[in-house]
Amino acid sequence: MKKEYIRPSDYEQRERPKTRTKQFFDIFKHRFLELLKLSLLQAVFSLPLLVTIFLFWLLLQNAHTNQAAMMVFLIQGASSLITLPIVFVGLTGSFYALKKLAYAEGEFASSSFFIGMKEEWKKGLLIGFIAGLSVGIAIVGAYFFIFSPYDIIPWVKGLGIAISVIELIVVLISCYYSVAQVVVYENKLWPIIKNSVLMNLMKFPINLGLFILYPGAFIALICIIPYTMYVGVGLMIFTSVFGHLVWMMNTMSAFDKYINKEQFPDYYRKGLYKEETKEE
Repeated sequence: MKKEYIRPSDYEQRERPKTRTKQFFDIFKHRFLELLKLSLLQAVFSLPLLVTIFLFWLLLQNAHTNQAAMMVFLIQGASSLITLPIVFVGLTGSFYALKKLAYAEGEFASSSFFIGMKEEWKKGLLIGFIAGLSVGIAIVGAYFFIFSPYDIIPWVKGLGIAISVIELIVVLISCYYSVAQVVVYENKLWPIIKNSVLMNLMKFPINLGLFILYPGAFIALICIIPYTMYVGVGLMIFTSVFGHLVWMMNTMSAFDKYINKEQFPDYYRKGLYKEETKEE
C-alpha cells in the first residue's frame, strides 16, 4: 500500500512532543490538511443529524401551540436514536485515524478513517445509540420542565433542567472515552463503557472544560436561534475533527495515566518523547 511522506521528526525520538498537549499543536501544524479532510469525511456521517436540525427549526417556527412544539421536540429527540449512531460510526473512523497520527504510524489519515470504521463500526453504532438516547432524554426533559403546562415549583423545574443537562454532559463525555478505547484496545463493550465512566469522573473538571469548548459551544450555537444554527453547522462541517483531536489527546493522556503505565507499557506515552530513550 502506498505510504505518504512523513517528516523525519515523526520517527526521531528526540524531536517528538513531550506531552499530549504539545502533540496536539504538532499534529495541527504539520497535518492541517489531513485534519480538514477528516472533518469533511466526518461531515458525511453527520449529514442526517444536520438535516434533522434544519427540519427541527423549520417545524418549530411553524408550531403555534405548546402541543405542536412539544411534538417537534419529541420528533427531534426520537430522531437522535437514528442520527447519533450514524455520527458515531464516522467517529470510529476519525478517532482511529487520529490515533494513527498520534502514534506516528505513517498512514494516510483518510485511508485510516475507512479502516477504523470498517473494523469498529458495530461498537460505534452501539455507543452512538447510547449517546442518542441521552440526547433524546435531555431534549424532551428540558422541554418538559421549561414549557410544562403543569404548575411545577420553580426549584423543582430548575432541578429537572439541571439533571437533564448534567446527564447529557456525563454521557456524551463517556461516549468520547468509549470510542477512543474502541480504537486503541481490544475489549468488550461493557468494560469499555465502565472504564469510560470511571475515567470521565476522575478527570471531570478537565473534561467539563473541554466539553464546553467542544461540542458544547457548537451545541449552544445550534440551539440559540436559527441564525446561529447556520454558524454552528458550518463549524461542525469544517472543524469538527479539530475538536475530536482535542478529545483524542485528552483520552490518551488518561489512558497513559490509568491504564497503559501498568497494564500496557508498550502503549505508554506512545508517539511522545520518552526520557528513558534519551541518548547519553
